[in-house]
Amino acid sequence: MEFDNEKPIYIQIASLLKEQIASGRRRAGDKLPSVREGSVLFEVSALTMQRVMQQLESEGIIISKKGIGYFIREEHAGSMQARLAREKTGEFVRTMKNCGLPLEEVQRLIEAEWEGTSDERS
Repeated sequence: MEFDNEKPIYIQIASLLKEQIASGRRRAGDKLPSVREGSVLFEVSALTMQRVMQQLESEGIIISKKGIGYFIREEHAGSMQARLAREKTGEFVRTMKNCGLPLEEVQRLIEAEWEGTSDERS
């Protein structure tokens, strides 16, 4: 996995796991990789992977069962799509505002991207 230097790696991995839950690739009750397994899978330190799990647990997305592992909480798995959409939309809108783009231009860019007609050279 390639990481963006603009964001902490643990946040990026947590986002990836949330996307997997939202898409249904990981479901309520599923066991997540252990800290050690996750560090190998994502090629990060065990400390970084521990921060991923702490982040997801603090958000109420997973639960830790001592000696067994981390599991996706039943009550949050179904709402992950909407939750993730709000989170990503908020980040996007803040970025566009900070860039000074008017709403109409942002809408045009979104529509072009959605339809697959965006021009990366512009």
